[in-house]
Amino acid sequence: MRLALLFLALLMLGGCGMGKAVSTTGKMFDKYGCMSRDFKGQDPCEPEEP
Repeated sequence: MRLALLFLALLMLGGCGMGKAVSTTGKMFDKYGCMSRDFKGQDPCEPEEP
């Protein structure tokens, strides 16, 4: 029983870390996508609202 609870706790902690990694990766794709558009001479991306 203890082993199962420990395993579930580790899965929950690992899931939080993966969620943050996905969020960070998505923001980087947006950043480099806008830089690529600027480099190609296309219309610039609209500025982000805070």
